[in-house]
Amino acid sequence: MEKKVIDLTIFLIKENFYDYEECVKNVLERKECKLKQDFGLEGMIYYDDSSSKAPKWKSDLDKIAIEELDMKDNTSNKAVLLVRIAGRIMAVVFGYGRTLLKEECIVRNFGLRVALNIIDQTKMRSVDAATIENTVVNTQRQTTYNTSQDEFGLSTTSEIMKGIAGVPREQGYGNHISGRDSLTASVFMNIYELKKKLTLYYEAYLKNDYKDNGFEWVDNIEHINDPSLLEELNNKLCDMLKNHNIDNMHMAPPTIVDWNRITGFLIEGSAKRKNKKESYSVNINLSEYVETIPEEKDILSKIKSNKVYAMDVDGNHFPLTSVYNALVYQTEHDNITYMLCDGFWYKIEESFCNRVNDFIQKNVKKSKIILPECGCSMHEGEYNEEEYNEEAVKNNEDFCLMDKKMTSVLNGPKKIEACDIFTKDKQFIHVKNKGQSAQLSHLFAQGRVSAECFIDDEEFRKQVAKVTEERFGKPAFDYSSKVAPNEYEVIYAIIDDKDTTLVDKLPFFSKVNLMLTVQGFERMHMNCSVCLVKRMSK
Repeated sequence: MEKKVIDLTIFLIKENFYDYEECVKNVLERKECKLKQDFGLEGMIYYDDSSSKAPKWKSDLDKIAIEELDMKDNTSNKAVLLVRIAGRIMAVVFGYGRTLLKEECIVRNFGLRVALNIIDQTKMRSVDAATIENTVVNTQRQTTYNTSQDEFGLSTTSEIMKGIAGVPREQGYGNHISGRDSLTASVFMNIYELKKKLTLYYEAYLKNDYKDNGFEWVDNIEHINDPSLLEELNNKLCDMLKNHNIDNMHMAPPTIVDWNRITGFLIEGSAKRKNKKESYSVNINLSEYVETIPEEKDILSKIKSNKVYAMDVDGNHFPLTSVYNALVYQTEHDNITYMLCDGFWYKIEESFCNRVNDFIQKNVKKSKIILPECGCSMHEGEYNEEEYNEEAVKNNEDFCLMDKKMTSVLNGPKKIEACDIFTKDKQFIHVKNKGQSAQLSHLFAQGRVSAECFIDDEEFRKQVAKVTEERFGKPAFDYSSKVAPNEYEVIYAIIDDKDTTLVDKLPFFSKVNLMLTVQGFERMHMNCSVCLVKRMSK
């Protein structure tokens, strides 16, 4: 039989699904057809009826079916071929055939694993990834030519690989492949070779070649989209909320907000608060919100429908996100670490988790500086950052207030804060109220960007020196001379009410971000440390 290019979209079915009809939605409503025995295929075709002209792929299925499929052309044409390969069921979908498969039967990331095992690492064409900090940023990067992963600028520490496309190392796998949950392969073949090709892809799935191909890092963090596992994790989350067990969770807006303009938050459905301006709190008050949880029969629906509102300095209040999307929660399930962030669940590989924690413990220095505790004020017993900075500087003549003092950056109109407090000892102190914003990624980035500008831009240094001169009577440093980075220190002051270690205090993705930040300062030969500031209760 003459060969042609056939586009295959292939799924692997979970091991606990043994019968074909278990894999298909509303199986009694589908037409079905057995396969010919001539080609060694054991399986079944399920498809939907349609009208008009037959789709072009119908002729391929007719060749392996025992009878002609009763299908015509229609925008909703769909069929799924279920074939048993090496004791497992594999599904090849045609048209909109994926909609026939039950989501709970699909092996997630099957196509990604196959693609990583067989792709030529120098001939990649596109990558789908997600960057994890305190928010999730999804990206798709593609090139106009085949290239290696280095040119995609991937971070092997903070990014999740979600999909990949490129050219296989061996032509037998196809001319071009892409992998996510499904494997899509463009193959020069005839339909009678299908069993051989499916066997080839299943064998590739069982291999670990990707670890030797430079993709071993993809195991660090895995995006969870298995419906049954998601249900178990969400049930555990709801149980924690119901029992007011919120020690391992906090709330943080998943979207970028202007913290200079936000004055308060309100959670819809809280026990004591209504949607009134005077009811807004300087914190997203999770403790108050959970008081309403035991009354709910469907907790998951409540936290997905209730909104987090913010109010700005002009008195405008607006919705930011749902409670569910704002929750940051880390838990152990079946001895595996999982994390909810930005409305998505992630699995953290154990050795990666241990490596990050070990780095934080050994390489993140505890600052020697003495900062005052964060005491009470009119804002529900807690200082906001601006008040804390002013109080800290007022009581220490070696401190210079830099908060809200915007400094110009070379070759651009952009202005940034050099830091919140600058000291006579050449220390940049950046303060973040973890309970208020939990935007630690912004804190770490702020310190890094400021340090880079300080080293590279004399005008930036001049402006900082001028502010310090007003406070100290003379500049804290010579802005015109070349910077010796090791004479300076960036200090991250994190205000929190929990009396725990840094490893226990920070969410996992914040620890990853801190690790990358510290490594960046090491390359800059600039000192970096963390100061934990106790927030006193009212």
